[in-house]
Amino acid sequence: MVGVDIKSVLIGVLGSCLVFILIGADEPVGLEGNLGDITVNSITVRDDGHGGFITAYNQDQKRTLYLGTGKDANGYVQTYNKYEEPTAYIGSNRDMDGVIVLKDRYGALGYTQTGKK
Repeated sequence: MVGVDIKSVLIGVLGSCLVFILIGADEPVGLEGNLGDITVNSITVRDDGHGGFITAYNQDQKRTLYLGTGKDANGYVQTYNKYEEPTAYIGSNRDMDGVIVLKDRYGALGYTQTGKK
């Protein structure tokens, strides 16, 4: 009887595992991947040094919503119309007071109110 070479058996097993993994793999989920509908009880977004945020886009790939952290580590929500013009801002100003800003369809200032008394 001929001796069994352990290296050859190990290479064969690892090669077989690799083939099974590649056969079962779909397209990778990355920036362009789609996870479909997701149902969760909570989501935590952490700052990676650039601010944590959630952004929504319309079917034309235009940004319509930003919810996250700004320059001064303040949270804010900003909405955009279908032309990516900012239309509403709810968040904090530089004095750390709450602020609401509404703009018209062209991005021109329409209304501003702060929470400062």
